[in-house]
Amino acid sequence: MSGPPPAARAADPAALPDPAALPGRGVAPAPAAAAGPAGRDGPGALPDPAARARAALRAGRIAALTAGGLALGKLVAGQLGQSMAVTASAVDSLTDLFASSANALAIQLAHAAPDRSHPFGHAKIETLATAGQGLLIGGSGVYLLVEGIRRLLSPQPLRLAAVTLGTMAAAALITAALVAYLGRVAARTGSSAIEADAVHYRTDIAANVAVLLGVAVTYATGFSRVDGLLSIAVAAYVLTSAGSLLRLGVRDLIDTSAPDERVAAIEAALDAMRARGEILGHHGLRTRLAGRTLFVDVHIELPGDMRLARAHATGDRARDAIRAAEPDAEVLVHIDVERDEPA
Repeated sequence: MSGPPPAARAADPAALPDPAALPGRGVAPAPAAAAGPAGRDGPGALPDPAARARAALRAGRIAALTAGGLALGKLVAGQLGQSMAVTASAVDSLTDLFASSANALAIQLAHAAPDRSHPFGHAKIETLATAGQGLLIGGSGVYLLVEGIRRLLSPQPLRLAAVTLGTMAAAALITAALVAYLGRVAARTGSSAIEADAVHYRTDIAANVAVLLGVAVTYATGFSRVDGLLSIAVAAYVLTSAGSLLRLGVRDLIDTSAPDERVAAIEAALDAMRARGEILGHHGLRTRLAGRTLFVDVHIELPGDMRLARAHATGDRARDAIRAAEPDAEVLVHIDVERDEPA
């Protein structure tokens, strides 16, 4: 059975199977869909895809503007204070600016409606942006590593403690507020690009604090090589963050199955239909992720003597049960007679 278009319609109540249609099985009408998602989205998730797109796009733009402001402030402070660690953090924030800007554009494109060239939609654009962000951040990490080693071998004295320390303290606080905001938006929208931004900026908090402490130690002790050591530590942290984002992006690009808990939620919805006698069973459940969208393919088993119209309506109900657990899922339900192939 072919699945519905992305904006799946609700099954016509008049076409739903009659409880008496399956003698001896006591089929009861399906319960109403849950008001909120039971999948990866937590409480407060936005049910409207358009609202999710707007919220994710707004978050991406705010992240880009914040990163630009932080990069400018750190760059000025690093040059005035002659601190390579602060300048390295400025370079990291500059890559954040480009990454978040690319994310905002990717989110806008990913939410475009399916077209003739992309009948399955554009959700993987978000995944590409996540992987691209990992590559960009990895490049900046290599640069910071090289500069840190150079400063370690040829240390320079620091100056203007108030400027550098104040800038890094403010950057840590601003980044913490941004991470909290992005985390809320990621939970409400299910956007992998915003989730990647939140993960990345979370590592920036620790990096900012490390640089802050390193600059303070340098001023207090006069040991100028601390600046180079901290630059290398920031580079290692940036490279680790880049690896995490690359894994996140590649996971979806190679059509990895959904996490076990999300698959279990889908199976539970189908098992509930089987327990009510609406279907005889199910098999061949397959899932794959593309950005915020989960693609689901499953076979349901029905009596061989069931009329085609009732079988089709039951398939619609199975699709709706899955979408109650995964509101953004694209579901394809195949109708089989009894168990016509192995699980």
